[in-house]
Amino acid sequence: MSGSAQATILTPLTIAPIDALSFGQLTRPTAAGTVVLAPSGAITTTGGVVTSTAIVQTIRRGPGTFAVVGEAARAFSVDLPTVVILRQGTRNMRLSAFRSNWTPGAVFSAQRSFALSVGATLNVGANQRTGTYTGTYAVTVTYQ
Repeated sequence: MSGSAQATILTPLTIAPIDALSFGQLTRPTAAGTVVLAPSGAITTTGGVVTSTAIVQTIRRGPGTFAVVGEAARAFSVDLPTVVILRQGTRNMRLSAFRSNWTPGAVFSAQRSFALSVGATLNVGANQRTGTYTGTYAVTVTYQ
């Protein structure tokens, strides 16, 4: 009696950043609050943060976008961080509640691609110091 064996090699997943996750320009609040940037690009604010849609933007404002490529019709998952710190010198702001346009059960298109959009919540302190705050966040895509 003999058995058989088999192995299938899949195309490696690739993910390439297209646009940075950008909350745009905000006015320093006198009370703490948040800026919620949805994967769709919609922005809402809470607390003392004045909605950034009231300010003429001179930089791009919108979700982080990525081009993800894998095997056609293959299911995949997306993992996002829990908390990331944006820094400007010794000052910081916290990003939390990351979310994306990925849904469980999603599969790659016949063109083997998925346009991933990522949003998050920016936690802005009362009298947050002015300046540009930057940081990075990890996005992990795996086959299911």
